[in-house]
Amino acid sequence: MNDQYLNTVRLMLAIAPDVFDTPHFAMKGGTAINMFVQDLPRLSVDIDVVMCSYEPGRDEALAIIHDELARARQAIERQGHMVTVAAASGRNKGDDVKLTVSSTEAQVKVEVNYVFRGTLTPTVTRSIVPRAQAMFRVDFEVPTLADAELYGSKLVAALDRQHPRDIFDVQHMYDTYGLRQDVATAFVGYLAGHNRPVHEVLFAKPRSLEDEYEAGFVGMTVDPVDLAALHAVQARLHHDLPRALTAEHREFLASLLRLEPDWSLMPYDHLRDLPAIRWKIENLAKLKARDATRFAHQVTLLDEGFAALDRI
Repeated sequence: MNDQYLNTVRLMLAIAPDVFDTPHFAMKGGTAINMFVQDLPRLSVDIDVVMCSYEPGRDEALAIIHDELARARQAIERQGHMVTVAAASGRNKGDDVKLTVSSTEAQVKVEVNYVFRGTLTPTVTRSIVPRAQAMFRVDFEVPTLADAELYGSKLVAALDRQHPRDIFDVQHMYDTYGLRQDVATAFVGYLAGHNRPVHEVLFAKPRSLEDEYEAGFVGMTVDPVDLAALHAVQARLHHDLPRALTAEHREFLASLLRLEPDWSLMPYDHLRDLPAIRWKIENLAKLKARDATRFAHQVTLLDEGFAALDRI
């Protein structure tokens, strides 16, 4: 394992208890998967945070997030680390609020997504896994998303970003659970609230992992993983996941894109109330008013994608 990654993990584990010392936050993403579910098959170097409640309005939610990050910042600074706070930049500006924590040896980012607020299922309190306890001499608990939701949201990231770290996590999902139906259902819930068009994510073409493999993956894993193995998992995911969606999943996504969402097709009673889903519907309504042809084309492309799968 790369020493720089190890130093980053040490810093991350030092600050995580302070970040999650609140009922408002839970952990998601690669750190939750690799350090609290799987027994540390790879290191993870940042902290992805979900705001647990979907009920506060946007302004109230932002206030809660800012207050909790300020609290965490003070606690982390008392450890002697430098902390800066920033809003996300780039295409999705405003989606995240970030802390950047720096020590003399490492830097860790803590990111809160406040568009996809709330969870599909109740959170789970987990202890850090045995291998991480032994390697880093720490032992603490944090709230995380449930297994199906951790991996359902990870599958969206794996199709969208196509980063070697995400593909590696998918490999271990396959090895541990397979592609379970509850994971596919959670994937549909997160896909429905994603900022990109549904068909673009679901039917994305596999991209090369080569550049990020060397720059952001090698040195993270306990056991070496070659690029060809990751490309094989990537190809498997792109083949399997669209085919794993049931008729109910398909119809829910199509109904959402028609602005006629059939909530009864999904098992989450509060799905319609999640801010990311409401935002998706609002944006679709704006698109329909602005460009009815393009609006209808999204449903057509989704239907054509599923039809192509059925012909194979």
